[in-house]
Amino acid sequence: MVDSLTLDELSRQFEADAPLDGDFLVLTLAAALIASLGLLANSAAVVIGAMVIAPWILPLRAMAFWMLQGQLALAGKALLTLSIGIGLTALLSAMVGLGVGMPLLGHEVTARTSPNLLDLGIALVAGAAAIYAKVRSRAVSSLVGTAIAVALVPPVCVLGLLVSAGEWEGAQGAGLLFATNLLGILNGALMMLAVSQAQLRRRLWRSRMGWVSCCSRLCWCSR
Repeated sequence: MVDSLTLDELSRQFEADAPLDGDFLVLTLAAALIASLGLLANSAAVVIGAMVIAPWILPLRAMAFWMLQGQLALAGKALLTLSIGIGLTALLSAMVGLGVGMPLLGHEVTARTSPNLLDLGIALVAGAAAIYAKVRSRAVSSLVGTAIAVALVPPVCVLGLLVSAGEWEGAQGAGLLFATNLLGILNGALMMLAVSQAQLRRRLWRSRMGWVSCCSRLCWCSR
């Protein structure tokens, strides 16, 4: 379609999204700090503010694209960027928790310690929408970036805060929610790429490894 990006254009854009740079680090640290303070204050509005600026959608979409392309080196580069962002967020939130002390757990924290199938459904749709906004140049990608951050940044901050307070059971639940959302978003992105790009769809059907990998992730998330 006229407003759809070609595969070559997508390749160039996703390659630019994967590296770790200063902008990614600054926005990640800002989102982590805002989300952590918002969770401690039990303020949904503040947490949403952190979700808006989180940049994790960039390496996550790139990782899905390069996985489907079979370019493991580039997918690994995007995964490294995302992993560093996750690690920094967890560390910073734990430091915030240690610095201010954990008050009574508010709803914004406890709501992110018990993953369920609704969370998986949200993550799948968010991942598909993220890719749709990328391949369709007229789509509003900033809204999709917010949807991705909703599913990923707060659970990581909850994990760090609860670890700092020694709440290991709750921290485990937050970690499980994050992992479920991450895999759900990734699979939603993979499926939308296959649907929207004929070349990628043919590669997926011809590649037994790619198809089995995608199905295995969906089975893991649905447990």
